Amino acid sequence: MLSAKARRYAVIYVVLLSGLLLSVRLNGQQSQPGQQAAQRNANRCDAPEYHQMDFVLGTWEVSNKDKKSADVTIEPISTSSCGVMETWRSVRGGGGNGLFAYSPAGKGWQYMWVPSSGRPEWLDGGKPTANQNEMEFNETQTAVDGSSRQSHWTLMKTPDGRIRELEVSVPDGKTISELYWTKKCFNGAK
Repeated sequence: MLSAKARRYAVIYVVLLSGLLLSVRLNGQQSQPGQQAAQRNANRCDAPEYHQMDFVLGTWEVSNKDKKSADVTIEPISTSSCGVMETWRSVRGGGGNGLFAYSPAGKGWQYMWVPSSGRPEWLDGGKPTANQNEMEFNETQTAVDGSSRQSHWTLMKTPDGRIRELEVSVPDGKTISELYWTKKCFNGAK
């Protein structure tokens, strides 16, 4: 029987391999203009559930207790908007990339975080809460020694337009981390 860590890496491997195989298959197909239009119209990624994370799109300055800790950019991964890519740059150097994707089979969002530390994390079960501008994920972190901890990780838009990133432990509900994202202005617009 595989350990939780080994199962997680096996899932990550299968997801990445599936994406690669699909990419190769789609790149090798030739289609006519009429077929392309039909494919666009049948694009399941146009469904509302694929846009539940749109409230975090943009470029943000991240702070921890009013001290800047990072810059993050969240953008659609392609014109099909089937997923959302995160680019995180820490003010201390390093950072990482994350990929959010909606799973029709699981009826929720998945998230894979690949940090510069080389210790990837996987979050699953991402679902919007009653608030349309809030998404909660389940996370299991496995340490090098094999121990693990579970938490809920939530992104929520605040009334002032910022994003609050909150991680609380399960089952005691203690705050593990809390960050605030403030949208960066470009040409006077937020």
